[in-house]
Amino acid sequence: MLGRVRGYPSPRARADAFTTAIKGGGHDDDDDDASVTTMGTAREMLEYAASRWRDGARDESRGVLEHGDSIVARSGGAGSGSGDASSRLASARAHFTRERGDVVGASDACERARKSAESDDDAASSAALWALMASRRRPSEVSWEAIEGGMAKALTRASDDGSDGSRFLALSGARALAALTRFRVEDAMESATRCEEILVGRANALELAKGQPHGWCVATALKTLGHAARLRGENGRAIEMYERAMAYADDVALSEETGAMASRIIAEELRVDCRLALAQALLASDAEATDAAESYAAGAVSAAEALGDDKHPRVGVAVAVSGDVYVAKALRATSGAGELGDGAGVMFAEGLYRNAIKLTHYPRVVEDASAAKTDHEARHLSAVLHARYSSVLRASGEQRKKESETWLESAKLLWPDESENAEGGVDGRTLVADVARKLGSKHTKTVILDTQQMTAITL
Repeated sequence: MLGRVRGYPSPRARADAFTTAIKGGGHDDDDDDASVTTMGTAREMLEYAASRWRDGARDESRGVLEHGDSIVARSGGAGSGSGDASSRLASARAHFTRERGDVVGASDACERARKSAESDDDAASSAALWALMASRRRPSEVSWEAIEGGMAKALTRASDDGSDGSRFLALSGARALAALTRFRVEDAMESATRCEEILVGRANALELAKGQPHGWCVATALKTLGHAARLRGENGRAIEMYERAMAYADDVALSEETGAMASRIIAEELRVDCRLALAQALLASDAEATDAAESYAAGAVSAAEALGDDKHPRVGVAVAVSGDVYVAKALRATSGAGELGDGAGVMFAEGLYRNAIKLTHYPRVVEDASAAKTDHEARHLSAVLHARYSSVLRASGEQRKKESETWLESAKLLWPDESENAEGGVDGRTLVADVARKLGSKHTKTVILDTQQMTAITL
């Protein structure tokens, strides 16, 4: 019966459910509650669309989500729940569309989600999604002032609704991550402090939020607190928060609650990001944590590939973090603490970095500044990967020095000195030079690769 589905049925069952939903049937006379029927239809269609997306039928998936939106919109009326159902369908469409690089399509879907949301939970989720996607765009396209304005309204609503605090935590975490994406560290730390305060004594509320529309955003907030801790030099605290975020994202991704129908789709990808963040934090701690970091990095690669596109840039980032692991092993070996020889570790890392870069937005050496403007949001992330590849080439011997310098120059073109930008920025040329000339992420300035935002986060 529509609205009564549990878990993820088989592909054939999902197809049957989709057909039933299109015809508007499939529920018993007992299901007279309009909101149950509408939300059930939305859920069936969203689950079918998600399965088709993971199978590679992405145009069909988008069509299902758009058609589902029109169906639930026609069922509108007092108590129908059509607004929230439309918001969840649009949120999933925005997430999937942005994943394929369609900035305009994702922006339109985000606006649809925000305007359709009726409940406080859906309003918080759609506002957070919009802010995070907006922060990935050029400041000339969406200013920080515009992001702040949208978040201020959402935060005011969350603080005035007499809720358990989970929505305010979710939105504060989204603001913090959006600020880090724009290199606005003071704004980020301000929101992170709010998140830390809200966390105290909220265990029950956060548990309930796992099955609600903003569950994915709570996981994002926990992960962002880990980022903030790393940037403050509190690596132990960062590891603790990443572990909490990972466990929370896992639970959201497996939630069978109707409220989590769109949230769990986003959480599936957050599971990858949390594992990568944890692997990076472990590599920044002591040498004994290298094996644990390797396990999380490998898990991230597997989880990323399982999302249905083994050529997606997030897979490349996960492979690159595995490269970081082998660099750490090589460094550990030189101190007599490991079994992997220095040369072998560097050789393995070189291959992993090379394969990782091939999957990212800038798969080749960038030779002029105009070519570096192709994909704004991925420039910083790609610059770090080019610089790390440069570092292992340099460590491979004098015969690779020229090649190493070529990749370093590529990194500098991708991330120039942006420290004077009014909207926020850092001196990328100095940063990537530091990364390229020091072997191992532990020995350079803290840089966090974040696949949720497809960027590199630093002070």
